[in-house]
Amino acid sequence: MAVTETNLSAQMRFQALARPELADQLLPLAQAFDEATAGFYADPQTVTAMQFLGAYARARMVYCEVTGEPLA
Repeated sequence: MAVTETNLSAQMRFQALARPELADQLLPLAQAFDEATAGFYADPQTVTAMQFLGAYARARMVYCEVTGEPLA
């Protein structure tokens, strides 16, 4: 299964480069979201919608905490 980088994970990786003290927090979630995305869109699908949305929600929540961007 090929892992495709999403816009959110790319932004998370950028923040991790800009703020290395946050890399341990951001990078695992970025990777998990990319893997969930690849599995969700794979044929056959290996990640359920709930797993995909859970990975997205965790990544987005931490990204918003780090950047101050509103979650909504």
